[in-house]
Amino acid sequence: MIAIPRNQCVHTEIALRKEWLDTNGLGGYASSTILNCHTRKYHGLLVASLKNPHGKYLLLSKLETSVILESKEFFLSTNKYPGIYHPTGHMFIDRFEQDLYPAIYYKIGNKIIKNSFMMIENENTTMIRFELLEGKRKVVLRIKPLLAYRSIHNLTRQNIAFQVRTYFEKNGFKIEPYLGMPPLYIATNRHSVFYPGPIWYNNLEYLKENRRGYDYQEDLFCPGIFEIELSKNKPLVIAASTKPQKAIEAKRLKEEKRRQEAFNSFKNETKHMQILKYNAKQFLINNSQEQRSITAGYHWFGEWGRDTMISLPGLTFYCNRMEEGIKILKTYADKEKSGLIPNFLGNNDNDASYNSIDASLWFFWAVQEYLRKGGKKYNIEQVFFKTMTNIIKAHIEGKVPLSILDDNGLIHAGDENTQLTWMDAKVHGKPVTPRNGAAVEINALWYNALEFWYILAKDFEYVDDLTEIVKKCIEKIKNAFAEKFWNNDDNCLADVINWFGLDRSIRPNQIFAVSLPYSPLNQDQQKAVVKIVKEHLLTPVGLRSLSPRDREYRPFYEGNPETRDSAYHQGTVWTWLIGHFGEAYLKTEENNTEARKFLKNYFHPVLDKFPENFGISSIPEIYNGNPPYNPKGCISQAWSLAEVIRLKTLIRKK
Repeated sequence: MIAIPRNQCVHTEIALRKEWLDTNGLGGYASSTILNCHTRKYHGLLVASLKNPHGKYLLLSKLETSVILESKEFFLSTNKYPGIYHPTGHMFIDRFEQDLYPAIYYKIGNKIIKNSFMMIENENTTMIRFELLEGKRKVVLRIKPLLAYRSIHNLTRQNIAFQVRTYFEKNGFKIEPYLGMPPLYIATNRHSVFYPGPIWYNNLEYLKENRRGYDYQEDLFCPGIFEIELSKNKPLVIAASTKPQKAIEAKRLKEEKRRQEAFNSFKNETKHMQILKYNAKQFLINNSQEQRSITAGYHWFGEWGRDTMISLPGLTFYCNRMEEGIKILKTYADKEKSGLIPNFLGNNDNDASYNSIDASLWFFWAVQEYLRKGGKKYNIEQVFFKTMTNIIKAHIEGKVPLSILDDNGLIHAGDENTQLTWMDAKVHGKPVTPRNGAAVEINALWYNALEFWYILAKDFEYVDDLTEIVKKCIEKIKNAFAEKFWNNDDNCLADVINWFGLDRSIRPNQIFAVSLPYSPLNQDQQKAVVKIVKEHLLTPVGLRSLSPRDREYRPFYEGNPETRDSAYHQGTVWTWLIGHFGEAYLKTEENNTEARKFLKNYFHPVLDKFPENFGISSIPEIYNGNPPYNPKGCISQAWSLAEVIRLKTLIRKK
């Protein structure tokens, strides 16, 4: 359990940097700060993942809550308005806890009220619970729902199109603000009275959006007020949902039991690993096409093919979720087209984007990790080998868009206007880190895929001319890879080969030529690569995306969107890379015991801790490139958490 004491909760500068997250297995979520004072446009109590309209929509932003005690009103809410916080309910917070779900404890006089938040699995439903823990006399809760009803990327302003009428439902109401959007049902678990009284709350401010250079003021709509008595041993549960709710408290208790059982399934792990493996479930979703998939990060990422392939092993195979991993691989395998798997899944197959050269090659690695964790070759032969064959054949036959093989069997992809690798940031439509040509990690992945496929083809007695062609391609790449990519100036691998020659920027992409199961480098070359990466890029929270000695190095991810994108792959630290660095380090160090000890101690800040002032119990997307390595980007990122789990597993004593 994560517990944050009162002295941190009442310190707004600290508390507003601590964010909680709860998810529903559909890609939807509830999230805010530990004060329940929103600092992002993405914060809300019911963010629903919808099929139509497709996407994530923030329906219920928050509950404006107060307590009536001895004819006095005490507000539990905190909001930021221009120049002021109002109300200042955070002053009554006694502590914050997050175990199976987040909970805020308020203390008013001798009364302690617990306010917790829990989403229901596979439903766009959030349960908000109030419980009087201490205090003999009952109190009255006054609760005002504040609605946004918008895409998570937009902001709401008071408008005449918003349909303010509410419709009576047992112990609550229904409202349908916009045509084409689902209704919102808000009801309580016991008798309550709702008093309609439509009003707009204007100019709430989201501080992080202001700092990020976006619009940051919003108007929220309040349809009316609940007034409900709260007494000891009679908790109040408010259900906010896109569907009518019955047996509200029973459903909430059932969800709590399900979570406890899921958490207990990892009881043999260390406490930190138990939390990691339990929280890995946040990213595994049933998508709008009713397929198993992975959402890349919270709050704003969607279903990305590259992120899915990289994070899938850690989130599934390393968490004893083998069947889920197979289902997710099948989701993408079934969508293979012209040698590519989608880099983005939309609402249907026509919406999928095939703008990544490496997602299909990472697919091979994900299958290799399946075998590594005890998967059966039978499943590969029956389910995935055809997809892998199609990918290999399309590359060799030149059918992959914007991609060709040169005479040495190396892949050249993209042009000056495209970003087909994971370093894909653009500013004003132009790539920040142009990597068109032969990118080092793409060709390391390609070589690994060819070797793996060739071995499987022999095991499966696959008879086709492709087998001999692949064998020759492997030999050509093996002979040419180091010769073409080697950067003699620094005794490591160059990042890209293109018309301008070698891009000698020292980047982490070269580590994959060592970490992947099949490497085109000899042992001395592998050691040299690891040495340079360690000297230039290694930090306790991940690998820098560019060496600090480079004049293009940008260590701080901050400012407006253009400034942030300019730093995104120019020095920013990426946590997900620690898995592959660890793999490469273990491969090349002669003393395996000492290598494991080094990795465990050096990466302690991410392997055994969570950030103090960011997402609670989660691993962020990125960190600044210079100390103190402040967390940035998404508060909870799939491949970051996945590779932490994988590396922790790899460095355990065997």
